[in-house]
Amino acid sequence: MAGKSPTFLGLKGQPLVYAVVACSSFGFLLFGYDLGFMGGLTTAPVFLDQFGNPNASLLGFLVSSYEVGAMIGALFVFTLGDRFGRRPINIAGAIIVAIGAAIQTSSFGIAQFLVGRLVAGFGLGMMTTVIPVWLAECSMPRNRGRMMAMQLSNLIMGLIIANWVDYGMSFYAGSIQWRFSAALQIAFCLIVCCFMPWLPESPRYLANVGRIAEATISLAALRGDHPDNEAIATEMKEIRYAIEIEAEEQGSWSDVFKDGGVSGFTRVSIAFSANFFQQLSGVNVMSSLGPYIFQESIGMSRYDALLVSGGLQVFYFLSSLIPWIVVDKAGRRRLFMIGSLGMGICMMLSAIFVGIGTKGLGYAAAVVLYLFQTFFTLGWQSNMWIYPSELLPLKLRIRGGALAVVSQWLWTFLVVEITPPMITNIGYKSYIVFAVINFVTVPVVYFFYPETARLPLEAVDLLFADRNGQRPSIFQVVRDSKDPVFMAEVNATLEERARSSAEHAEMKKPVVKGVEDVAKV
Repeated sequence: MAGKSPTFLGLKGQPLVYAVVACSSFGFLLFGYDLGFMGGLTTAPVFLDQFGNPNASLLGFLVSSYEVGAMIGALFVFTLGDRFGRRPINIAGAIIVAIGAAIQTSSFGIAQFLVGRLVAGFGLGMMTTVIPVWLAECSMPRNRGRMMAMQLSNLIMGLIIANWVDYGMSFYAGSIQWRFSAALQIAFCLIVCCFMPWLPESPRYLANVGRIAEATISLAALRGDHPDNEAIATEMKEIRYAIEIEAEEQGSWSDVFKDGGVSGFTRVSIAFSANFFQQLSGVNVMSSLGPYIFQESIGMSRYDALLVSGGLQVFYFLSSLIPWIVVDKAGRRRLFMIGSLGMGICMMLSAIFVGIGTKGLGYAAAVVLYLFQTFFTLGWQSNMWIYPSELLPLKLRIRGGALAVVSQWLWTFLVVEITPPMITNIGYKSYIVFAVINFVTVPVVYFFYPETARLPLEAVDLLFADRNGQRPSIFQVVRDSKDPVFMAEVNATLEERARSSAEHAEMKKPVVKGVEDVAKV
């Protein structure tokens, strides 16, 4: 058995990584679907009549209550997530989303609908916290960004499905218009529950909880190699070395607020800020409230607004294919800055066009908002979701990642909540607010965001390690992360320390279970 190459679902190597991407991507498809289907309902008379024609503030809360639930779900993973594997959290999250969707579908009053939104959001918060971590820990360093970019394209596919389902159902009479849209979420949850149990658990999680034999099998399957191959043994040594170093420090939830020997608080703060800047770019104004913006801000009819919003999501999806090619070549920092600069210019132009207010310039504003989505998906979509998992050390990857996702949902809630009354009260000036934030983001990224593209996850720890007995400043870390000579030395140091640690620990080589037995765990 020792020489047999392990498989999951009959797959190994890159095809198995693609299977992990495909299955986990349904969590982000659910994310996009909810953003899209609720955006269409904000202008649906049947839906609004059902719930007493809520004013702009209450309508914003109906949409954003999902984000409140997601934030609570991320906090749940923050407190308890390290006790469970990546797969169980995903599956539990999908079940909870399905329950919340069923509550929404059967609602006749606003209170029940809000409960359904909160429950479904809780489940999605769990899923979106752990999915980037699972994917980062399963992927190969050279194409980790592309795997996340492929997965995030499914978020946009969720938006497309939702927008066109909303448009198609708008021609039906009665509450089926919105109940069908709410119920469709359950189908995506069933797909996750059916396929995820048969995929590999994260090798780094398994190694962290002492299940070394299973970690070796999982890693070998993901790399398409034999468990006793030298490359697998070397990568396992690097993983175990990182775990041993981190285990020397205390391990509790409060570590995210401490240095902890690994610059923990600094790295968590950067991850938290990345979510802040992504959401305050204004992207969810278009994702969650596209039809509302096109109807109320630009002045289109309801059906035209739905059509233009649906077309926007198709254009958004096509734009999301660009990062598949460039995300691992251009690096995280460069794409962050290009994206923010482009989004800032688009928002400024939108403010000018909407502020002048002619019909022709209204349509020009719609075109500019299309371009905004291109800059967003190039700079911040896939980049932002993979960046915290790359940046954070293993012992803080779930807790710190959870806080980053709390930031994601906190600011999503804020943007979705304030946008309807903001558009109503200050009109074109709303776009100026988002433009300024995007412009401010560029220098923040330049000075404070280290480069992590194509690095082994364990090598990032060495990037933050002491130099000559002193902890480097974040400015030094950023400079060094851009230096190819320094980073080559970091990778060489990681390999040497992992080899030395394995030799001196005199650890017994783990007895690998039968491939078929472990694959069924």
